[in-house]
Amino acid sequence: MTQILSKHMLTLALTTALAASGAALAQAGTSEAKVRTDTSAQVAVEDAQGARRNATEAQRAAEQAAADRRAGAVTAEGAAQAEYSAYQANQASKDAQAAANTAVNAANEANSANAAAYGGTAVPVEATMRGQQAATKARVASDAARAAAGSAALSASETQQAVTAPPAPPPPTPVTPVEPAQPLVTFTSSPPDSVVGDYKIDMAAMDRNGDGSLSRSEASANATLSAEFDGVDMDRNGRLSTNELSGWVR
Repeated sequence: MTQILSKHMLTLALTTALAASGAALAQAGTSEAKVRTDTSAQVAVEDAQGARRNATEAQRAAEQAAADRRAGAVTAEGAAQAEYSAYQANQASKDAQAAANTAVNAANEANSANAAAYGGTAVPVEATMRGQQAATKARVASDAARAAAGSAALSASETQQAVTAPPAPPPPTPVTPVEPAQPLVTFTSSPPDSVVGDYKIDMAAMDRNGDGSLSRSEASANATLSAEFDGVDMDRNGRLSTNELSGWVR
């Protein structure tokens, strides 16, 4: 009887010890799950705040682009480009705002899971999974908001450049080569060793020594005859006879 009682007491002690150990393990698992849920909530909130800042920057960029477009551009081409760039900035701003809203909602989900884990209204492990999923959603949305803000800033810069771009310089005027003008040439026909001039002479007046011929000195009284003296002096004796002059006088 004493042995049976001892066995029962030993069994009860072992059962109690195992129960206590299991409770301790369960408690440790619950605490770890709560910590993870709390961490997920904090990360989600930080991402949501970053997403909202990016959305605000994107909105400012879109407003600046719209103001530059309304101010007018230097050229028609610049106006068209500014219109398009300002539209792109506005669309990027809307995308950033939508992403920020998604991040905020995800942060709220993570906080709700955290509250459920600590309040005992949900199984801590399940709450941890919900919190981690919400944190992941917040991170993706925050990245999308950052990218949209970058696009908005780029479009705003393109808008500003478009409205201030000067007109393109005119194309150079083609140069047409001009052929040099040909000089006017007048053709005349004259006998060899002859020039055009006065072919009428007064033989008696020019023949100062009365020898019936003209020397080179006497022929100089007529510029034309003096210039053609060698051509008229057929016998090359340095004097012009009456016969030689007969073929020259006209």
